[in-house]
Amino acid sequence: MDSSELRIRVIETAKAMLRLGLTVGTGGNVSVRCPDDKTFLITPSSLPYETLTPDDIVAVDLADGAYKGRNKPSIELHLHRKVYLTRRDVSAVVHAHPPIASALAVSGKPLPLIIDACTFAFKDKVEVAEYAKPGTLELAENTVKALGNNTAVLLANHGILCVGDNLDSALERCEVLDKAALTYILSLIVGTPSCLRPLSDGG
Repeated sequence: MDSSELRIRVIETAKAMLRLGLTVGTGGNVSVRCPDDKTFLITPSSLPYETLTPDDIVAVDLADGAYKGRNKPSIELHLHRKVYLTRRDVSAVVHAHPPIASALAVSGKPLPLIIDACTFAFKDKVEVAEYAKPGTLELAENTVKALGNNTAVLLANHGILCVGDNLDSALERCEVLDKAALTYILSLIVGTPSCLRPLSDGG
């Protein structure tokens, strides 16, 4: 897939994130690693997703964080770049603010593997990254540390971040995370939830 196609896919993913209720307004951000493995494309800062055109998407140099384009990149440029530099297996990142999963992030509660969908979407329980201000290097470092080798992480008092080998898988994990968070919260109200083991452990 060439750069022009990837730009369109980034826009489609951002619009889907909004349509699915995973964020509101211009919240959240979407990025994808380019085939050259030297750059990534990311949504611009503070522009409505519905109005985005391919030229609005910003290209960022992985090596130094320099960017090209007519717009400023998302405030979470450092967050996406740090993930790509740390996780060579990741080709797409979706950072969203879904209301239910964010409730776990606010309360500092990791999401255990409580339903079958979790064991397919995540490698282990989804941890909570320590709080840091949006757009900071500290947030990027805290997030990567809590993410580890997993495919999702909760950002304390902020939202969620999911990764994948493509944009579809990263977005789908955001959906699974938010729905599983609802199931978990309801199960805590009903009684004591039982948790599944990761697939690698026979779960």
